[in-house]
Amino acid sequence: MIAQNPLQPPFDNLDGWLYWLENTRPEHEMDLGLERIKKAAEKLDLTKPAPFVFTVGGTNGKGSTVALLEAMLINAGYNVGVYTSPHLIRFNERVRVNGEDVSDQMLSEAFSKVNAGRGGDWLTYFEFAVLVAVDCFQKAEVDIAIMEVGLGGRLDGTNAIEPDVSIITTIGLDHQDWLGFTIEAIAREKAGIMRPEKPVVFGDPQVPNNIVLEATRLEAILHRRGKEFDLSVKKAFWNWTGFSKTGEALEMAELPLPELLIDNAASAIQAVQFLAEPPSIEAISKAVAETRLAGRCEIRQVTNSRGEEIELVLDVAHNPQAADKLVEKLQQRPVAGKTRAVIAMYKDKDYSAVIDQLMDAVDEWVVSEFQSPRALTKEELVLQLEHRELTVHQTDTVEQAYEAAIEASSAGDRVLLTGSFLTVAAVSA
Repeated sequence: MIAQNPLQPPFDNLDGWLYWLENTRPEHEMDLGLERIKKAAEKLDLTKPAPFVFTVGGTNGKGSTVALLEAMLINAGYNVGVYTSPHLIRFNERVRVNGEDVSDQMLSEAFSKVNAGRGGDWLTYFEFAVLVAVDCFQKAEVDIAIMEVGLGGRLDGTNAIEPDVSIITTIGLDHQDWLGFTIEAIAREKAGIMRPEKPVVFGDPQVPNNIVLEATRLEAILHRRGKEFDLSVKKAFWNWTGFSKTGEALEMAELPLPELLIDNAASAIQAVQFLAEPPSIEAISKAVAETRLAGRCEIRQVTNSRGEEIELVLDVAHNPQAADKLVEKLQQRPVAGKTRAVIAMYKDKDYSAVIDQLMDAVDEWVVSEFQSPRALTKEELVLQLEHRELTVHQTDTVEQAYEAAIEASSAGDRVLLTGSFLTVAAVSA
């Protein structure tokens, strides 16, 4: 229970701050720009979270890249702070120190500081979250901060923090209403996290022209997958090649195959080479082999009411590029029986294209919707699937859809839960 009026800060607990935040500046109501957060950060001396900063942007793969970076650096003995979004279950997931979610008390104290120091100036949900993370990292005296971009790059709140190395994972069509309707337009926004004469890693072999043009204009040190660094996959291992901070050619042979997308592992390895003391190959190999991330091709074993074991795959894929990568992962892990997809999505996503990417990997569909002003109705999803002559069922909630899919499945079958963070969060706890 929250003792105070939830719309009248300050509060002495995290629940109060989050209730106030979500009811006065909901997460889905975005107002991009850097003027507000820069002003507040300067007032509060929250412009520098750590002596060294990685900023990770891109359309897909940000979370995996952040998790891999974090593990490599912790294995190397660094104290590491991570800011990421969104969360699956608890807000605390957004702010980690050395792999552990920051405590309610530490977050509540940071909210109090940011709220008091903003001087009445308006801040969005994301701007509050970024500054709260910076305060936590300063108090924890982390050596390295990893900041994950929320939306775009150029005008995202994380871009108020100066990076030492920028990483752009991929460029795909997503958030078009905010970022533009072409790959090149979106690339221009993502390129906004580059800095003059600072390293930038681009993780996709397909490099948009605007990435190269902006790097050239800034004289940034661009390292592109397939050019300055690359990977080659063998049957039981993979090899990485790239460059050191001083331009020396590097090679790492017989790395373990990762559970997370190998493209993101390759980008993370190149990024850490720009540290004065990069992690050893042992620290990198351990991170690549062991790092997992909730909701990213996360595999569990569950049982139906008959005691039969079913494979469950949780993946937050919510745009065509992510769906394509998900299909690749599913194909690498075939099942003997059927695959049933439980799906619920936002109405502002390209849900038609996501279905097109997934349909050949799915035998039956169970659709639903979640509670959000941006939720796509289950009726529209049903129409999309029936138009393609696919087998589809519908339920009122994601939880009901999940239970229906599990009960319809037998040993050897697979259930895929996908479409958004909210879809996965419904059964992740």
